[in-house]
Amino acid sequence: MSDPSRNDVQRAEPGADPAGIVPLEGSIVALPTMFSSNALQLRDLDDLIRFQSRHTTTGVLVGGTAGEGWALSLSEFGRVVGHAAESAARHSGFRLHVYAAITDIDSRAARSAAVTAVHAGAEALFLCAPSFAQPRVEGLVRHFAYIAEGLPKDTPLVLLNEPKRTGTDLTPDLVRRICAEIPSFVAHCEGVGQPARARSLASQLPVPVLCGDDRMIGPYMRSGAAGAVSVVGGIVPAEVARLILEAQGHGVRANRIADALERSLNPLIDTLRVAPCPVALKETLLALDAIRSAEVRAPLASLGESDRRALERSLTAAKLLVPALS
Repeated sequence: MSDPSRNDVQRAEPGADPAGIVPLEGSIVALPTMFSSNALQLRDLDDLIRFQSRHTTTGVLVGGTAGEGWALSLSEFGRVVGHAAESAARHSGFRLHVYAAITDIDSRAARSAAVTAVHAGAEALFLCAPSFAQPRVEGLVRHFAYIAEGLPKDTPLVLLNEPKRTGTDLTPDLVRRICAEIPSFVAHCEGVGQPARARSLASQLPVPVLCGDDRMIGPYMRSGAAGAVSVVGGIVPAEVARLILEAQGHGVRANRIADALERSLNPLIDTLRVAPCPVALKETLLALDAIRSAEVRAPLASLGESDRRALERSLTAAKLLVPALS
């Protein structure tokens, strides 16, 4: 885990090896992007980052699935990244790091988004396979290389594997090849929720592995993962950071604590999956008075009343929401 007190992380000199400069470990929380009447609502983002800065969260990821990055214009994306970077620096004294996800399908658009994110203050970029296009191996390698070539050489890149969303599975063999051919890739975030994949990645990859599935944090940490990108960490950051730490540890006591944390977190994780991400996440944050609006952009739709009541019951059972007095 990163030292929570560190505030001296700096960018590498141009041309330097990006590995080891920006921490890609511990709890990295995927944050939503808030809207009001379809316009960006950055005040809520500032509040969420201030909340994370009070805990041992390593960093926050903006513009990914939870951040509805697919729905943001290039200008909006830059504003979100820039605001997150400024907010994290102000609230945490540069301890909390800011990463951005690049989800564009077209290679040129993805490269433009990557350049925009770096200029706005992103310290590392998470890149996934382009959705719908389903390119073959050579096309994937060229896509990632084209993005990397447009960035400063010290920009750390993280491969993000979400085959259920992209239609393309970045297998361990493919990840090894990409990391070998494009040295800017210094970590891999795996969204395949299978313990066997965790063990395979840990033994085969030359770069650190991050877990990209909240339900698999425990198994991945026990297999040697460096940390996790978490959605549920947006609600309970202390518990997620503790789970990562204990599951990475050894001994009966650490295993017992990790098992207990997994049992307590799993119902909340399942609750956040009653609708496409980040619909339930936003509704949860709204119910907890953490944000002012749970608005999502089309084609996503807000929860219906019955689903919202079910979510509130789950939050009450998790002791996160006090029942309304009748």
